[in-house]
Amino acid sequence: MKNDLIDRYVYAVTKRMNRKVREDVQKELYGLIDDMLMERCGERTPTEKDIRVVLTELGSPQELYAKYTDDGEKCLIGQPYYSMYKFVLTTVLICVAAGLTIGSVVMQIMEPQTWYMAIAEYLGRIWSVGLAVFGGLTLLFAAFYRKGVKLDSVFSLDNLPSVPKKKNQISIAESIVGIVFSTIFPILFLGFPQVFCAVFKESSEIIPLFKAEALRDTWYLIVLMSVCGIVCDIVKLMERRYNKTVLVTTMVTNAISAVAAVLWLTCFSLVNPELIVKLSAAVNDADLPKVFTPDRLQNIFLVCVLIVLAIEMVETVVKTIINREK
Repeated sequence: MKNDLIDRYVYAVTKRMNRKVREDVQKELYGLIDDMLMERCGERTPTEKDIRVVLTELGSPQELYAKYTDDGEKCLIGQPYYSMYKFVLTTVLICVAAGLTIGSVVMQIMEPQTWYMAIAEYLGRIWSVGLAVFGGLTLLFAAFYRKGVKLDSVFSLDNLPSVPKKKNQISIAESIVGIVFSTIFPILFLGFPQVFCAVFKESSEIIPLFKAEALRDTWYLIVLMSVCGIVCDIVKLMERRYNKTVLVTTMVTNAISAVAAVLWLTCFSLVNPELIVKLSAAVNDADLPKVFTPDRLQNIFLVCVLIVLAIEMVETVVKTIINREK
């Protein structure tokens, strides 16, 4: 029997399962619900009340999810937190590995070293960063579990979210790309700042765009912006749709990122002045250093960052409003 409330219930149970398991569980659930309705109503067409009674008997989506996945109480983090924890941890670890891989490859291209040293450094970074991510997320979700922080609303058939249409969903790929970018951002700026450089063919010189020491002195602002981006994309990954939760998270994390960017690009001298001098000599323009000063370049970077953050916030607001109207 096809019914919107049934569809929403099944979706709430299976939305965090992998595709193969999700399809099997969906078929089983639809069959189970049909059987229960048949037993309750016989030849009579089930009413909305009948459907609500049957779904209530089945229990909350989180309880049913736990039964199908056999997560139980075998771990430090119980349900409903454990299913979210596994999903988020797996995704973030994959993204961190991807970010470190890209950063290491770029570094090897810029400053080649023996293959065994490159592999040793790469494995060391994977181990240390992966361990930090694992520990951080585990402590976070363990705290949620201990304190009883509500990640999902209390089960009610009236509160089940509608099954999102494809165009209203936030794709997994979009969220993962965002997490990868937020992971690569601090890796490149703190670990491989020389990647951002200008190469002068005539003199074979490589002049960095930023001062490495200045970047590392502002590590806390870079990490803060990165964490904000990762948190925002994790929420999108868990919600899979534009809604109030995604909207609030985006507004808060983007506001924090904007403040951090303003502090980062206005309170510290990050741009390498030697690069501007070299550029002016290369193009034979003695006035270039007067026009493109390090401070002005940093202001240009800041404007670009703020525009990107503003566009994302506006897009989220608009899509959330459109989805609520539908």
